[in-house]
Amino acid sequence: MDGKQHYLALTPGKLAGLLQITDASGRFKVLALDQSNSFRKSLKAMHVRLGDGIEPGYEEIRDAKLEIATVLGGYASAVLLDVNYGARQAVAAGAIPRGVGLLVRVEASRDPGIAGEVEPGWGVAKIKRMGASAVKLLVYTDIEDAAAMDAQMKFVQQIQNDCTANDILLLVEELSYPKKGEEKKTPAYVARRPNNILESAKRIGPFCDVLKLEYPADLATHGEAGAAANLTALNAAAIRPWVLLSAGEKFDTFVKQVESAMKAGASGIMAGRAIFNEYFEESTAAARRKFLETTGIERMKILTAIVDRHAVPWMTRYGIRNEDLAAAVKPDWYQVGLAAAPSPQSKGEY
Repeated sequence: MDGKQHYLALTPGKLAGLLQITDASGRFKVLALDQSNSFRKSLKAMHVRLGDGIEPGYEEIRDAKLEIATVLGGYASAVLLDVNYGARQAVAAGAIPRGVGLLVRVEASRDPGIAGEVEPGWGVAKIKRMGASAVKLLVYTDIEDAAAMDAQMKFVQQIQNDCTANDILLLVEELSYPKKGEEKKTPAYVARRPNNILESAKRIGPFCDVLKLEYPADLATHGEAGAAANLTALNAAAIRPWVLLSAGEKFDTFVKQVESAMKAGASGIMAGRAIFNEYFEESTAAARRKFLETTGIERMKILTAIVDRHAVPWMTRYGIRNEDLAAAVKPDWYQVGLAAAPSPQSKGEY
């Protein structure tokens, strides 16, 4: 099914979720707060700098996420959270403003190269029941490792089936990773990473509703012309609307990536650490709050302004109008799947 037909055929739960996590124009401005281990490591590093010997626990991680969501969430179209520290906690605390969508991570935190799995005790059905707008799934990909890719694609298809059964939108995020003995700056990895992103998008696209993709270039290595060519190829390969992830980049670098990605056809952003990384460098609770209320908000405004100017709304990408979506709904849509469903009849006065 091509892109346009996929969205014309979206089931009501998936379409409702898509509308909830995008802005009024159909662009994505998602604040990503679903980190687990990296969040803990950042807090631990903060305590090491402070020399207080504190080991961050559940309450501190939870409260940091709630504070960031409370201050910055109102500038986003949706907030992405994890089950461990953030999703139910944010709902209970009223940390997600009204009108802002909720995405929830389904996968357990695992190292690259290990087959993905669902967080124990968690799953798509529970995400749906808690009232979330969409499911987010992260998969590490290395297209040169056929066995690893096959395992990851089976996992993607499992989650896709679960999302279909529960009628909830699915976003899949790909992340490349260095091979054993390499680092992220190793020339061989830097050279093959763009193609890994491109081919991963091709593999994953048919099994999700939205793609969350890495920036397919290293500006220092590929230059602006090389980055532009890679973005054009990635946009052509993505049969779904795609959003750019921040991958912990420095904010100034991420801003450049966002502008070029939006101009190339991306439909928005899903960003976290690029916005709030320095929160953990502040020495007091008051200073951390002030960072969010000043620099954090300013960064959200800068990014969302770029998205407003350049991102391609998901409906525009496929030339879909609201009238088209309405016309795609059949009179017996609510009876689909029922055994021997009777023809629609109206007999009462109401």
